[in-house]
Amino acid sequence: MRMRIENERTPAGQDALAIKTGKGGLMDAEFIAQALCLANGWHEPNTLSALQKVRDANVLSQSDAEKLIENYRQLRRVEGILRRWSYEGETLLPNDDAPLYRVAVRCGWASADELMKAIAKFRKAIREVYLKVFDG
Repeated sequence: MRMRIENERTPAGQDALAIKTGKGGLMDAEFIAQALCLANGWHEPNTLSALQKVRDANVLSQSDAEKLIENYRQLRRVEGILRRWSYEGETLLPNDDAPLYRVAVRCGWASADELMKAIAKFRKAIREVYLKVFDG
């Protein structure tokens, strides 16, 4: 299901900009939270709270749980800034240099390149945990 969403909802050639549906995006963390809640019989609709519950119950290693939580928070922060910028649900970073630079500055980075490197790092960390949970 996750791979289907990744393939069908991520615009072609724009995976790096798709902070929700792309590889290592918010949906990876959301799927981990939902799957582990189901596996443990928990009802926790809030993704961050679910991930904290996973950490506190030692369902994942402490390092994996902390990595997942921290990187999920960082992507959510960027998503929140995107939403305030456009006043609607945004899960795709701008594809043009000038708007991407403005998003980077609003997020606290000096350049669009720094923003994209940070997002790539966040997403890589989330995908690593995702693959451990679902392929391990």
